[in-house]
Amino acid sequence: MRKGFANAEEVETFLRPRLKSLSDPSLLPNMQAAAQRVLAALDRHERVVLFGDYDVDGVTSIALLTEMLRAYGGAPELFLPLRMEEGYGLSPESVERCLKQHHPQLLIAVDCGTSSVSEIVDLTRRGVDVIVLDHHEPKSALPDCVAIVNPKIDPESPFHYLCSVGIVFKLCHALLKTRPLFDFDLKSKLDLVALGTVADIVPLRGENRIFVRRGAIEITRRTRSLDSDSGRD
Repeated sequence: MRKGFANAEEVETFLRPRLKSLSDPSLLPNMQAAAQRVLAALDRHERVVLFGDYDVDGVTSIALLTEMLRAYGGAPELFLPLRMEEGYGLSPESVERCLKQHHPQLLIAVDCGTSSVSEIVDLTRRGVDVIVLDHHEPKSALPDCVAIVNPKIDPESPFHYLCSVGIVFKLCHALLKTRPLFDFDLKSKLDLVALGTVADIVPLRGENRIFVRRGAIEITRRTRSLDSDSGRD
């Protein structure tokens, strides 16, 4: 109990993290709105762009969401800003290049976007819907978009420890709860979640412990192909 545990059950959960302990993804703010918009985009065959970050959390987040959307028959375009020329996140330069290259109808900002108020206003003005999946601290104003799935916009959320790949995993879980895919094993994708979680140096508590423990097992079980065009390993 000296380590901050209130009872024996909490000790057991800490020592033996299990997938069955994962919470309902709808507990994250705006998760249902994000999932419904993604499914609508898939149904309407919209042009979807995953706009990410160039660190490990950002790249694993995009990889996981790409595999999920491809499993539903989608064909998302992937976009990373040029670090030296365009900087981090939804900078005006990177947004302009993304629009010219991909002409998105739905842009999903992953591991960025919480503070991109003016850039998202511009995207919306140009007819692009935006979903933000992020874990960075919000500023005083939040972007006006379809959904911001970021536990840090809710002071009462118990999930402040999640990084972006954990949030993407929760979105994938929400999508599968709404529209099951019986040939898609989300658990097998926890190698990506573990990698992004450890690399982003977020606290290994709560569901992060489950992601990393089970993800480490998946890493030892599989070898990923360098060719991701098929969406299969």
